[in-house]
Formats: sequence, structure tokens, C-alpha cells
Amino acid sequence: MGNQLAKAVTTRPAELLSDLPNVVYKDTLGGGRVLKTFVCVHDEGGLVVVKVYLKREGSPDLDVYKRELGRIRDNLSGLSCPHLWPFQTWFESDSKAFLLRQYVFSNLYERISTRPFLSLPEKKWMAFQLLFAVGQAHEKGVYHGDIKCENVLVTSWNWVYLSDFASAYKPTYLPADNPADFSFFFDAGSRRRCYLAPERFVDKVNAEGSVGAAELGTADSQEDGSPTIFSPLPSQSQGGLTGAMDIFSLGCVLAELYMEGKSLFDLSELHAYRRGEYDPSTVLSSKVKDENMRALILHMIQLDPSKRLTAKEYLSGKWLDSGGTTRKKELFPSYMSQTLHGFCASLLPLDPDGRLSTIRLAYGQLKGCIAGLRADLKDSQ
Repeated sequence: MGNQLAKAVTTRPAELLSDLPNVVYKDTLGGGRVLKTFVCVHDEGGLVVVKVYLKREGSPDLDVYKRELGRIRDNLSGLSCPHLWPFQTWFESDSKAFLLRQYVFSNLYERISTRPFLSLPEKKWMAFQLLFAVGQAHEKGVYHGDIKCENVLVTSWNWVYLSDFASAYKPTYLPADNPADFSFFFDAGSRRRCYLAPERFVDKVNAEGSVGAAELGTADSQEDGSPTIFSPLPSQSQGGLTGAMDIFSLGCVLAELYMEGKSLFDLSELHAYRRGEYDPSTVLSSKVKDENMRALILHMIQLDPSKRLTAKEYLSGKWLDSGGTTRKKELFPSYMSQTLHGFCASLLPLDPDGRLSTIRLAYGQLKGCIAGLRADLKDSQ
């Protein structure tokens, strides 16, 4: 298809950011090929993440992408118990385009390997929040498209945000016979970890005319190998993103969380799984000791997307087992949904001193609720 990996951008960060007002370069984040990512100091104080797209000859009109970014931001604003962190603003110059959001110090990929290591209750608390976050997004008609550990932001007190919604500018479908598109769009860390649902990889058009790689509108490239566009045409490859695709990706993230940073699939293993030649249950059985969580992950990563449930249904603890009967598993303690989640959300608008004061006043009641002595914090106040 003529696709090649883009060459590394050698332009200095200060030059890349020269068209963007009110920010000063501080550091470089990640190794993304589609967008170059930097941490900057904003003139109004605080740190922001800036993602830069370099326009090239043949770059498309960006209005369609800006409209989709606006739709995502508007749909996800004003949520109670917010766990979603879309891009907050964007800016376009003659030669570049910029996406901006507030900076958070740590993501889940980094937090898993940082001391003090996460305890099992902390992992379960994060898993609960991630399911809640995906449920929030899907209820608002927004699909993420690139759920992975690097796009899960974690605060110092383990409140989780799902960030960098990619459905606006990354393709839904990729050719199964050419890893270049996967490397360009989704392998930012060059670790070959794959969180994409198997149905997002498609074969060439067959005799029946089913959609395949030849119809994807994949990224063209210039003579030097750098892409002329930063996304396939939305009408060809960005349509069709589903909640089931996000659920599969989230299952991979939960597996990595419980396997101490070991990925469930790399790209070759995902393709083998897609062909029925790889069984992830073996590594899950040896690494994930929580039987209920292991069963949840296996249910979320089923090959048949129609068998995956919604995030809300998984939070309820009900799903169909292999025998076809409905059973209930106590995945998450009741205090997480009834008490802890709402209480922690109430801390979000407070400054650090206000949070400490609120926690001190409510500590006894929280302890009682978690220990099962009181049914709900509100009832005990």
C-alpha cells in the first residue's frame, strides 16, 4: 500500500511551538508519530500538554476534525463524578495544529512500576473507576478508540481519568497484512503492545466484497516516507467505532494492571488470537489470582464483539458464563459505588487543604462504611 513509518521530526520543540501563544516548552512526552507531545508552562500558571501536528503538502482540511473534537468536549462536559479528560482547546496555524489539555503527572503505565506499588484494593478501585469512565463516555455517545495504559491518567490519590480521546483523528480499521499503519497510529512507545480489538484489523476485500484493507483509505506517504495526512479519511475508516471495541481495549488495560505491567497482547499475539492460534487465558491464570477479575477480563476480550457487554453491565457484576446461564459475581465491594466513589468525587473541586479537612471529618464514617458497619455515608451523617 506504499505506507512507511514517518521519519523522526528533528525540529527543535521551541520551533514546533513557535506558533502557539501563551506557552513555554518544558519537556517532551512519549514518542508519538502522528502527534508530537510536549509539556509546557502556561502563562496563567500550571502545566499543559500540547500535541502538535505538522501540516504537510496534501494535508486535509482540519475542520471536520475540529468539529468532532468539539462534539466530544461538549458531550463530556458537566458530568458528575467525572473520569473523562478530553482535549480542552485547540489552535490551528498555517503550518501546524495544536491540541491542549491540562497536565497530570502520572499515567497508569508509569504508576504500575512506581513505588509504592499498587495493592490489590487499589487495583480494584482503579478497575472500578475505569469501567465507570467508559460507561460515562458511552452513555454520552462518545467512543474513545485508543484506550491504553498511557491514556489513563492517575492522580496522587488514585483518582483515574481517561484522556486523549482518539476517535476524532485515528482510524477505526487497520489492514491486517501491514503493520506500518498500526506502528504509525497506535504504537507510540514502540513497545508493540496492542490494545485494539481484533475486529479492527481487516483483510483485503474478498470475493463477496466485504470491507478490507484496500478500502481503508490508509495513510499515503511522500517520497521521503513521511505521511501526507495524519488520519485516513473519516468517511472510510473512522466510522464504525463501537462500544465493544473500547470494552476489549479496557480488558487489556485491566489485565496489564493486574499482571504488574505485563501486556496481554503484543501485535503478533493479537493477530494469532484473531486467528484462533493463541489463548490468553493461560497467562491470565498464572498472573491474575483474583478469580472474579480474571473471569471479567476474559469476558471483555471475547473474539465475538456481540458477546461483550457494556461497561455498566460489567459494573453490575452480571454476565453470561460459558454455560449460557446468568450468574452474579461480587467483582467490587458495595462501598465503592455506594460510598467511596461519590465521596471522592466531592473532593475534586477542593484544594489540598480542603480535601484533608473533609477526609479528617469523615474518616470515622468512611471507615465504618468500608468495614460494613454502616450502609451508606449519607445515612450516617
